[in-house]
Amino acid sequence: MTQSVYKSVQKGRVLVAAIDFGTTYSGYAFSFRTDFENDPTKIYANTTWESGSLQSLKTPTCVLLKSDKTFHSFGYDAENKYSELANDELHEDWYFFRRFKMLLHGEKLLNRTVLIQDESGKKSLPARTVFAHGIRFLKSCLLKELKTRGLDEILKEDEEIHWVLTVPAIWNDSAKQFMREAAEEAGILMHNLSLALEPEAAALYCKVLPMERLEQGSSSNLSAFKPGMRYMILDLGGGTVDVTVQEVLEDNNLRELHKASGGAWGGTYVDSAFLQVIIKLVGNPVIQKFKTSCMADDLELTREFEIKKRTAGTQQNQKTTFKVPVALSEIFEEEYDGETLKESVQQSRYSGMLSWIGDKLRVNQSIVQEFFKHSFESIVEHIETLLNLKQCKGVDTLIMVGGYSECKMLQDTIKQTFSSKRVIIPMEAGLAVVKGAVLFGHNPNVIVSRMTKFSYGVESTRDFEEGDSNDKRFIKYGRAKCKDSFSKHVTLNTSVPVGDPLEPQYYRPLDKDQTEVVVPIFISTKENPRYTTDADCQYLGKVEIKLSETPDSDEEKDIEVKMTFGGTELYVEAKEVHSNKPCTAKFDFLSHHGD
Repeated sequence: MTQSVYKSVQKGRVLVAAIDFGTTYSGYAFSFRTDFENDPTKIYANTTWESGSLQSLKTPTCVLLKSDKTFHSFGYDAENKYSELANDELHEDWYFFRRFKMLLHGEKLLNRTVLIQDESGKKSLPARTVFAHGIRFLKSCLLKELKTRGLDEILKEDEEIHWVLTVPAIWNDSAKQFMREAAEEAGILMHNLSLALEPEAAALYCKVLPMERLEQGSSSNLSAFKPGMRYMILDLGGGTVDVTVQEVLEDNNLRELHKASGGAWGGTYVDSAFLQVIIKLVGNPVIQKFKTSCMADDLELTREFEIKKRTAGTQQNQKTTFKVPVALSEIFEEEYDGETLKESVQQSRYSGMLSWIGDKLRVNQSIVQEFFKHSFESIVEHIETLLNLKQCKGVDTLIMVGGYSECKMLQDTIKQTFSSKRVIIPMEAGLAVVKGAVLFGHNPNVIVSRMTKFSYGVESTRDFEEGDSNDKRFIKYGRAKCKDSFSKHVTLNTSVPVGDPLEPQYYRPLDKDQTEVVVPIFISTKENPRYTTDADCQYLGKVEIKLSETPDSDEEKDIEVKMTFGGTELYVEAKEVHSNKPCTAKFDFLSHHGD
């Protein structure tokens, strides 16, 4: 590769770099535009993350900060350093964060100042800062790799790299904006950043793979993605299961058939089930003491289960052996006056199904299956629900990607339950999302339409109508008005084109002397909500519109608002009708209603 080759690239970025910031594991990948144009599968990713006996295609999503809150390390380095500190009882003043991405999935009132607790549960820091530390680390690793390859001289300007950050498709707009602002805090310029929806990105990667790399045992070098093909992508991650359904069009572009859906049924769901069994055996007080006084051992236990989770239960009628730190047994005996864990197990409902001797926990297949039971049931039920929908008719292929898809038990469950479907698990399924995000960065227009997840609208004031609730009625300039009206811009489950604004809506400031208009945006799970205060409505954010001047007449105050829903993020355009001049319009999804 020479400098002249990459400098000859036509319009667009020389390189696309993607960061997959996951719940349990994170990684990065990149490719040059010339490589993308010649061979889109030529994508570079760091696959050498390792620590002791545990090797993975990505590194754990862990951030370690010093006592002064400055960055120390990320991933395996953070885990190892924190274990070392804990062993020497020097960890109390440090900040260790892991598996914190799920905060953005469950936080309904997300804002810029939300805090996140570290592993001790005693300290907290602004969540955005913690996310920014992780993104900044992965960005620096990627740039260092470019330098190692001698490519840094080619990429002297920030404008020559376009960054892509992956997000679950089921996330709301507030969480997406949060990640975008965290990336900006990490040093990525806003106009150089795109967000890629994780299952869509995985689909793009699978789409370019020849059959021999997509399905084991295949000898064909043709693509499986032919026009008319309808398929379901199951992005099975550590925290969430993210599902999208797509169709390949005649021009080989893709359209979404059903809105993105899923839930918090990923690999950490299984971890919780494993922990619950341990708690039933030793008691919650023992577990809490173990976690606070033996943090290094607690981390080792987590790693041990992560290793076994991928292959556990694959052999019928065989036991799975977990190595459990001796410290847990010792704390148990201290707490219960010398009673051993072996005796406790024999007296529990698990007697005969598992045994605990020294640092070994031997578990029968039936109990191992219990760890995965609720996760598998939730995933299977959701897939069945989708396949029974009219818009998903004709879907005959299920594609499993993400780190959790490497679990053999989950693979077997999906294949057996949906035996009439073709189930594809590509090689290096855990890298499908981050590599697909690179492809998305090169060609975001390959997705031509998406389905809206909600009805979107604006909280507005209109004339009072017959049938309106009296508690919404008020008088303004001698006329009866209705407050909290839901002015709908788009209906849920509507196919919208990517990048094309929908039909505009027109609004007029309520007061004659206004120079600024704040437009609250709401979403609803109903097709035709009446009021923004309805139980099925939720405040999303606001649009702030600065008016250039105060016109003389009411008609000249009209504002045209157009929303674009088809992309991975929601956009808005606004202009004053009388002057035809654009207004300064800004979406803020991280504010509370009334702020």
